[in-house]
Amino acid sequence: MNLQSLIILKPCCFGDVMFTTPLLNVLRRAYPDARIDFAVGSHARAAIEANPIIDNRIDSGKVGQGRYSLLDLFKLIRALRATHYDAIFVPDRSQVLSLIAFLSGIKIRVGLRGNFYTHRVESNVLKHEAELYLDLARAIELDTHGAAVIYTPPAADQKTVLSLLSDNKILDKPFILIHVGGGKNPGMVMSEKRWLPANFARLAMQLVREGGKPVALIGGIGDEPILDAVTGLINIPIINFGARTWGEIGALAERCELYIGNDTGATHLAVGTGARVLMIMGPSDPKRYAPYGDHQHVTYVWRGWNVPKEGVRGGAKGFSWSDGVTVEDVMITSLKMLIRGEQLAFRL
Repeated sequence: MNLQSLIILKPCCFGDVMFTTPLLNVLRRAYPDARIDFAVGSHARAAIEANPIIDNRIDSGKVGQGRYSLLDLFKLIRALRATHYDAIFVPDRSQVLSLIAFLSGIKIRVGLRGNFYTHRVESNVLKHEAELYLDLARAIELDTHGAAVIYTPPAADQKTVLSLLSDNKILDKPFILIHVGGGKNPGMVMSEKRWLPANFARLAMQLVREGGKPVALIGGIGDEPILDAVTGLINIPIINFGARTWGEIGALAERCELYIGNDTGATHLAVGTGARVLMIMGPSDPKRYAPYGDHQHVTYVWRGWNVPKEGVRGGAKGFSWSDGVTVEDVMITSLKMLIRGEQLAFRL
């Protein structure tokens, strides 16, 4: 299939857009000279803001991010029609996006759910979201071998982080980065995804004592109350980077020895930087939302519970961290990953 211009339409949300990057990589590999654009909402744009293989980023407006109007739909359709793309890829279950793809006048339309695609992929299957999105590439017979989540921190954020590390005297030292926040997307807050502050505090202190490396706390913009709650329970000196932008989190993640975080977009971002990552999972199903990558570098800790068949977008009724992942669970896995990292470095 000869494509000269194509676009991915994925308005929301940050972690889901990160799961789209393997598909993006496959498309660029298959069509190295094509124009490849990405239509995304303002909240998730940072996931692909500095990605060098995207030609243009199109603002999808309010569509796919909570409430939107018919005017918002027409604005997006108009933006898509303006370029006359050869193909559109929609790794999303929204039937509205299927209609938008059709009304955009694009001849080849590949998507997950809806009646307006020329190539429709079965979405009612239990598999990892990144693999499901890669099925869009497989639908047009593209090779998906080696596809990976990729995140590129903006240069300005990398520069900021160098100063931050220098100020904390760990510029040339391996350190452990713990992200304590997450669980927020446009139109939805799921605090159940957040491990308890008391657990993060105990973990941080235990890692300082037993991990042999500096430990730093971090959160996203808006996570200040959670950071305050965690630091208020810590009685030993520890680094607190505070609430940081997506790019700064990514720039710190790519320099850390181990990244630990909740089931949230920032943790998938960390995977994309090539960091060694441990995700703490609560109500979500790891078969769909675990960190996507080489098991030598990424893993998760989860104590299974009866995840609803429809997922937890409507809430996580019945879930409790009292039956979930413990500090001991995370500590044991963290030490194993640190040892594994040192063994790999020694071989190199």
